[in-house]
Amino acid sequence: MSNENRLIYPTVDLFVYDLADGIGQNEDKISQNCDLFLQKIYGDNISALQREQFKQAETETDDYIELLKNPNIAEFEPPLNGYSYPVKLGDTYAAQFDLSGKIEPDADKTPKEIDCLEGLKQEVISRINSPATIGQSWFISGQLTADDQDALTTAKNCYTKLNLFPNAVWDRDLQTEGQFLGANFYELWQPPGDKGNISQNHHVLICLFPYKSGQSILVLSKTFDEFDTHLILLFAYRNKVIWAYTQSRELKVRLKDSSGKIQQFVNRLLAQVNSPNVDLKELQKNLVDFLTISSAYASNISGLEQQENTIKTNLRNYQIRLKTISQKMGTDAKDFKFMGKFSIFVKDKYVWQVESDNRSLTAGLRLLENAIQTIEGIIEIERAKSDRTLNVTIGVVGAGIGTSGVAASVYASQIKSPASDKNSMDLNVVFGLSMGLGILPALGAIFLIIIGKKWR
Repeated sequence: MSNENRLIYPTVDLFVYDLADGIGQNEDKISQNCDLFLQKIYGDNISALQREQFKQAETETDDYIELLKNPNIAEFEPPLNGYSYPVKLGDTYAAQFDLSGKIEPDADKTPKEIDCLEGLKQEVISRINSPATIGQSWFISGQLTADDQDALTTAKNCYTKLNLFPNAVWDRDLQTEGQFLGANFYELWQPPGDKGNISQNHHVLICLFPYKSGQSILVLSKTFDEFDTHLILLFAYRNKVIWAYTQSRELKVRLKDSSGKIQQFVNRLLAQVNSPNVDLKELQKNLVDFLTISSAYASNISGLEQQENTIKTNLRNYQIRLKTISQKMGTDAKDFKFMGKFSIFVKDKYVWQVESDNRSLTAGLRLLENAIQTIEGIIEIERAKSDRTLNVTIGVVGAGIGTSGVAASVYASQIKSPASDKNSMDLNVVFGLSMGLGILPALGAIFLIIIGKKWR
């Protein structure tokens, strides 16, 4: 008789992904990322040797680096039947935590109530000291207890008992289902909202092996020996896509906030330009403000473009990995294609949305550039006006001095020599007249400058 509340060898796997070295992070931050990830593997009791071996493994240049050597897993303490398997994928740390309960004889043949899944889940979570910075995915597996046991109903019961998602609803959260190498697969997902909160991302893949008249699940799962490695990569690409999208939502909020400030600055600039009196100091202050906000805005636009590229790159890698799984493990190239629904979702929503945001928000950068050019142009014009005024003043003063010199020469030539008291007095008169002729134009020029400034 079938029992949809029981499974043989129920197992919980959690795949966790953390950022190892992000763009712009310094060595201290990168070292901190490493320590936080190490705590997931060893807890707080990390020896100097373990840390050194871990960091030495990171120096390898492969895209897929096993961070533990001989063995490549860290087994859970007895009597738990579980382990952690850490790797590094480019700029990302990844770890698989596998737990199937306690070490027991005939565990691969003895049915268990699926209520135990909750306890397995909590034990795994307790080992994760800090939230995953990029994301995580659950993989639940087990063998049906009878040939007539309904896989769909059993999967629904597993989903309910696990209580992985807030307000879990099977019909809403089920994304896709299919068969692969005789096992039934059910994928459920609650995507994060558009507020940029990665903790809202909840994902699980349930795999149920057939009973096959009591054939051991360990024998059946031999055909899945490579599957864990494929899942680590597949889930990495998937979580990287979702993480990049949530990052883009945060950038969009910042850019929209900056867009409002830009419009305020532009309106203020228009008022100043249309004013009869242009204040150079105020314009120069505005130029500094515009340059500051332009630098931040351009940086956020660049970040948005980077997230768009990250989404597209990891989506492509996800699609390639699906084909690889089918080609290397399946008998038909279409075997694992039912997991491709995620690709369609990402193309229709994530890629389209980020491309649209990039196009619309880049317009704000052009507005800033135009405003900066306008301010710089006005400042140059005002400076040119000041320079012309100064040149006219110098010319007038020079002409005045020149005139006084000519007048003095002409008048002095008419005075007879040798010098007498009368001649001396005449020279004083000449000097006074020449100075007067020179100073009057200069005073006039200064007066005009003052009047001009007053009426500007």
